Amino acid sequence: MFKTKIPVQEKIDDGNGNIKTQKREIAVTVDTSIFAEERWEKYFPTNAKSETLFAYIERVHENRMLDKAHILSNLKALYCFLESDELSDFKSFCQLFDLADVKYLQTLCDKIKWIFGIVLGSSVSPPKN
Repeated sequence: MFKTKIPVQEKIDDGNGNIKTQKREIAVTVDTSIFAEERWEKYFPTNAKSETLFAYIERVHENRMLDKAHILSNLKALYCFLESDELSDFKSFCQLFDLADVKYLQTLCDKIKWIFGIVLGSSVSPPKN
């Protein structure tokens, strides 16, 4: 397990009818234990039927699918590794990210790539699939 911060960007109403962008980071613990796999099976059973979490990450990492076009799939996998008081459920987690901002989205994708790189490096056993 290790601690890091995830960049968050949300649009908020400032109370005067204006929409403003709020940028911040949330502190998370990245859990690389087998518990991440348990979360994958619990929260995303359809995906888990065909491949393990680590196999999924390895596949998308190899195929360079860690990009804006596949952000939802990558957020699903990322969610399984994260622990934070600010993450109550997957829907709330997804709502933390403003995907309309291309520059921010690239920052988010870079952070996901970095976390997945560490996760793959710390994986002790080979993937099942």
